[in-house]
Amino acid sequence: MKKRIVSLTLAAAMTVACTPVILAGCGGGEAIDYEHTIVFYSSQGDNLQKKTKVAIDNFQAKYPGWKVEHTPQGGYDEVKEKISTDLQGEGGGLQPDLAYCYPDHVAQYLQTEQVIDMNKYIYSTDVVTGVDESGAEKQYVVGYSENELKDFTPTFWKEGLAPNYSGYEKYHYADDAMLSLPFVKSTEALYYNADALAACKYEDGTALKPATTWDELWEQAPIIRKQFPSATVLGYDSEANWFINMCQQNDWGYTSVKEDKHYLFNENNADLKSWLGTLKTRYTDGWITTQAAYGSYTSTLFTNGPEKGGIVYCIGSTGGASYQQPKPNTFTAGVAPVPGSVQEDGTVVKSVISQGPSLVMFNAGHGVSNAEEKAKMTFLFIKELLDPTFQMSFSMESGYNPCRESVYDNKIYQDFLNKEDSVISAACKVARDSRENFFVSPAFIGSSTARTQVGNVVLYCMKGQRTADTALNIAYKNCGGK
Repeated sequence: MKKRIVSLTLAAAMTVACTPVILAGCGGGEAIDYEHTIVFYSSQGDNLQKKTKVAIDNFQAKYPGWKVEHTPQGGYDEVKEKISTDLQGEGGGLQPDLAYCYPDHVAQYLQTEQVIDMNKYIYSTDVVTGVDESGAEKQYVVGYSENELKDFTPTFWKEGLAPNYSGYEKYHYADDAMLSLPFVKSTEALYYNADALAACKYEDGTALKPATTWDELWEQAPIIRKQFPSATVLGYDSEANWFINMCQQNDWGYTSVKEDKHYLFNENNADLKSWLGTLKTRYTDGWITTQAAYGSYTSTLFTNGPEKGGIVYCIGSTGGASYQQPKPNTFTAGVAPVPGSVQEDGTVVKSVISQGPSLVMFNAGHGVSNAEEKAKMTFLFIKELLDPTFQMSFSMESGYNPCRESVYDNKIYQDFLNKEDSVISAACKVARDSRENFFVSPAFIGSSTARTQVGNVVLYCMKGQRTADTALNIAYKNCGGK
């Protein structure tokens, strides 16, 4: 027999047993009823906030009496720091019920034991009374059906499973616990200036084509520099991702989920050190730059064009594809997978990191009297965010890929993917075609520190400020190694 939970506005005649928790809104705004308000933290900018408001409005229309307080916190790191403070009771305000997350953030949250295993709601047959578009009562099932679960992209779904998080057992989570759900996903792609490549020729007169391997890109670099002396060949937006991708492609070792051996990058690894040793010359010769070296996202250099001291290639997130779109009538931009690494046997490994926000749920704070009801309503809001129609709309606005496979069968989305001269559309196609090459780094307390430190290693080696040995040793110590 199905259980039933009643939306409080529909049951207005019901008397709430205790006084609702009333807290000041964010920034000292209007006070909100925390017991019936879902607090959602994200890193969304203005455009995506407007898009997310559609899901919020849909949720609030279905379940009168419930509100969503969407409070962007800045970037992903700011979201993480705010949540960490709030979960320790030091925020002085609202504790989130739902938030954007990366795996290494969730690993840090686990130690608070406030992260909800969402399996309880994913497979729930409980129903909630809401209203339909006409205002008539309607029953909504909390969980997903078997067919709905099959619609989620498997590689994205599996990211949230507990075994991906180091030490999950000691925080009392089961082996099959679902600690996060995918929202939208991105990866890195190689954005290229098609006109610039066409102007560059090999000795036989053949024009350059988008590099498919790192060896090919370095072969092209002096040709591009000769054609465009003031340009830089490649801009890579994330030093950390470059390091991690190269370790994954070449099996050099980055980090491990094993608690007694988290950090692998400082082991005797001659090939990794050799690669780091090449970065200084390539930087000095004008072949490479990065976000930290340039002082901003290298997409700015890409849209400038090589004639104005820009870059020909840019590696950045598919979720930021809109920033790679050149102005009309300047040049033609293309999108391709990140170059792969050639192995000794001639095979090419094209591993590329999976990124983009997932969603994590927290136990309601402030001693609310309806914690279980609030958790169910939070999950129903998640279902609005993961609805295929909303996923399609959000993807088309942002360049992130949806987590529901049925979106790709929608004629509107197919037309979007096939749209000419749209960098966002091309990036979404590349990301979808690259899914079999996606990987996620191990998540543990300290894994976000490791990302920061190996990004510093790339920057220091590239600018000649430290040798590979010294940079790796310092990074290891800064991660807590001895």
